[in-house]
Amino acid sequence: MSIDAAFLIESVITLLIVFLILGYLRPFLRRILIDLCGTEDRAQFWTTFANIILLALPAISALGFSPNTSLSNPLIVVAQQLKANLMSFIFGLVLVGFVLLFFTLFVSRAATKEESK
Repeated sequence: MSIDAAFLIESVITLLIVFLILGYLRPFLRRILIDLCGTEDRAQFWTTFANIILLALPAISALGFSPNTSLSNPLIVVAQQLKANLMSFIFGLVLVGFVLLFFTLFVSRAATKEESK
């Protein structure tokens, strides 16, 4: 397998996995964001922002493909790069989760206190 083929395979597999996960998470994320933001437009903005973050991190990681020439098996090289790409997706997911947690814990309570006055 050539380096070009390995790059294309790991990039396509990464993007396919990311799009499948984003498709699964989108309705749940959207409902949470509508509840937190209060309007459809705000929720749409933050949904788009989260999708860009969750797609950009693994895509940037995939573009950083540099094969380890000491390994003789190209399948292992692709698997190692996929691992790095998916770890960057998990990092982005945790980052979005922390932002949602912050808004859920602190901003929602502050808004509830102001409304009760």
